[in-house]
Amino acid sequence: MPMDRSRYPDNWEEIAFEVKSEANWECQECGRPCRQPGEDESEFAVEVLNLGWGSYFDAPQRFTLTTAHLDQDPQNNAPSNLRALCSGCHLRHDAPYRKANGLAKRERAGQLPLLGGAIDG
Repeated sequence: MPMDRSRYPDNWEEIAFEVKSEANWECQECGRPCRQPGEDESEFAVEVLNLGWGSYFDAPQRFTLTTAHLDQDPQNNAPSNLRALCSGCHLRHDAPYRKANGLAKRERAGQLPLLGGAIDG
């Protein structure tokens, strides 16, 4: 589910970049190296292969570093709440929250949830 940028601070890109830089562009969960913006794709692919992470070109999205909010609150940007995660680890981290987050997003968009099941007519 795409992120709702309206829930993030105006300087989110700078905050996220700092978290990723401090993690040395590696996933803080699994250690996967991730490609930095502007980094040469071919050179990065060779580095990934030499490090034993397989072929970058088979699934480049796996080598994308993201910034996760550990408590799922995009307004809580305390350093202790932010973690640099590769796309796969970020998806695994968010999995338990995904259904509730989707419901909350629909409610913010004006879609009300059904309460208590079917309504008798």
